[in-house]
Amino acid sequence: MVESQRRSGNRLVDAILIAHQVLSSVGIAHALLGGMAANLYRKEARATQDVDFAMKASAVETVAVIEAFREAGWEPQVRSNRSESLRLAHPELPRIDILIAATPFEESAIKRAATLTLEKNEILIVTPEDLIVYKLIAGRPHDYEAVAAIIDAIADLDDAYIEGWLSQFGFADRWEKALEEARRLKDER
Repeated sequence: MVESQRRSGNRLVDAILIAHQVLSSVGIAHALLGGMAANLYRKEARATQDVDFAMKASAVETVAVIEAFREAGWEPQVRSNRSESLRLAHPELPRIDILIAATPFEESAIKRAATLTLEKNEILIVTPEDLIVYKLIAGRPHDYEAVAAIIDAIADLDDAYIEGWLSQFGFADRWEKALEEARRLKDER
């Protein structure tokens, strides 16, 4: 049984830690991504309302994950849009969205994830380069803003890695657009 009580006083951090604990208890490879991951890489955090993870899981493992979250007090919903995901609701905590890895890129991003210590717990977070690829594939205006902030904060990004994956998805032009957005934001300061 997974403890689902609030721990840190910060509801987003609590949701991250609980999701990590549940996924780990089922033995699922996973990594933090989305807005919370972006906030950990950028100089200034932006408001976000949910927590996002990626996980590598078979159909049978996904059922086990769903049951483990139910036992922890979450209401899971399977979603299918561009890819399979779980949306988890809890009466006292922010929503959690978990992308189920389905492409070589998504599986690689989980394998390459870096360790982050959060409230004395080690969790995995996608690398800045993988987060940039995720965000530029999504291609929403706020994703470009997040990518520009990451570019501004991290000087030694692996451009070739980012460009390689984006070109495989047919979005090679989005990296240049993100670099232009980063230059524009820097010039505004």
